[in-house]
Amino acid sequence: MLYFPGNKGPYATRGRIKEIFLSLDWGLALFFGAIIVVTGPTVIGSLLKSLYLTRRLETLLHWESIWGDVLGVVLSALALGFIVPTHAKTLGGEGVDFLLRVIGGVSIGLISGVLLGRVLIPWSAKLKDRGLPGIISVAWALMTFTVANLFVEASGPVAAAVAGFSLSYSRVEALHEIRHFKEQLSSLFIGIIFVLLSASINPMDIVPFWPGMLAVAIILGAVVRPVSVLLALLGTSVPWQERLFVGLIGPRGIIALAMVSYASFFLEGSNTGITVLMNLTFSIIFLSGLVATLGSLPLAKLLKVLVKDTKMGLLVVGMNPLSQAIAGFAAKHVPVAFADTSQNTCSLAESMGHETVCADVLDSDLYEDALEQGFGRLLVITKNDALNQLIAQAASVHMGPEKVFRAHALDSDDAIVMETTSAAMLAFSRKFSVPQAVEMLEKQKAALKVIDGREIKAEEGVIPLLEIMDDDNGIRIVTGEEVSRGKALCFVPEKT
Repeated sequence: MLYFPGNKGPYATRGRIKEIFLSLDWGLALFFGAIIVVTGPTVIGSLLKSLYLTRRLETLLHWESIWGDVLGVVLSALALGFIVPTHAKTLGGEGVDFLLRVIGGVSIGLISGVLLGRVLIPWSAKLKDRGLPGIISVAWALMTFTVANLFVEASGPVAAAVAGFSLSYSRVEALHEIRHFKEQLSSLFIGIIFVLLSASINPMDIVPFWPGMLAVAIILGAVVRPVSVLLALLGTSVPWQERLFVGLIGPRGIIALAMVSYASFFLEGSNTGITVLMNLTFSIIFLSGLVATLGSLPLAKLLKVLVKDTKMGLLVVGMNPLSQAIAGFAAKHVPVAFADTSQNTCSLAESMGHETVCADVLDSDLYEDALEQGFGRLLVITKNDALNQLIAQAASVHMGPEKVFRAHALDSDDAIVMETTSAAMLAFSRKFSVPQAVEMLEKQKAALKVIDGREIKAEEGVIPLLEIMDDDNGIRIVTGEEVSRGKALCFVPEKT
């Protein structure tokens, strides 16, 4: 279920609170209620990379951060009509405008996304320049935004968002590079906007309003938002702990301050009101971001919404009968996805029902994205030991060496062909060889079976691979010469 806490009832509630505490007119209060629903996707993205939250909770936070920006801009454009005479319309007219913006934005966005994913990106890929798809995508997004606004005012954010979703659905090969380039630009421009807008604010001009501003900020963050989230998710399967976490961790986005700055151009005669509005918006952005940054980890521990290591998603590199069997078993306990450079291999994995991440497996940025998607562990299990070491080294940059596991892919009497600085964990055992195991599985000279830990010692040649954890039904990748304590998926050679 997708939801956007605070985008309906709290829209008016927030405006009413501001009118009471700051004695500003209803129009400005309503405008504030519209813009303050804008979330901070940059802060949320950083949190999702640093905290291993439940998959459902990550999904809720991720989608709110995306759609919050879009809906916030559309709502603020509507609310502008209540404070700017030249934009004023009847309530019915505002409702018609809202529908036109949504319908127009969705229509133009779909057309734009299809053209980008099926024409422009494939064409740019032929030029063999890895940086070109990202540049083309950003330029096309700006064009989509502009064209949509020309047809229907303020429909640009919706059109750009829908175009992005359409591009993502098309699963083009360059999607990873486009996403990484977009994130770099976002961080750069958001930083610049934040500095420029902050420089225009002087809180000393409105000292008498400080108590009211603080009261509004606290009530919105500690009362209105948590209550709105709890009500929005009422009747769903989301536990109260996750609802409370989302309610208390809600960083507001810099786009809200940009919208206030935009409105100030039309309200030159309302200097005090717009000054208070800018300072209030900035204070809420600052305080909500501070709470999210410093309080998310302690709150997640208190509410027990952190995912244990054994329940983290597992990203698998290497497509062969052994990895397919391991992934199929692991998927019964934790989220599993295959990562591969080849589009054909990704398609094969998808046909087997697995999620895929199709990108250069030697690019460390791939694993940064994997963390954001909830895959906190990596199992490298190709038949090339040198490749396994290189992939493990690249992944350790973002995932950490303790979360990266590589299987041995050399015969026991072979020399190590290379050494890297990677401290990745050795999965399974040094006696285990991926090429040999794959060959034995293909010739039906071995099988993968679930065996109790006490029986493993008595079985000669049996190598535990994944241990099933009794406390949380997660899985632990058995490392080195370690012996499984409970039930485990094991590689069992055929007895001769």
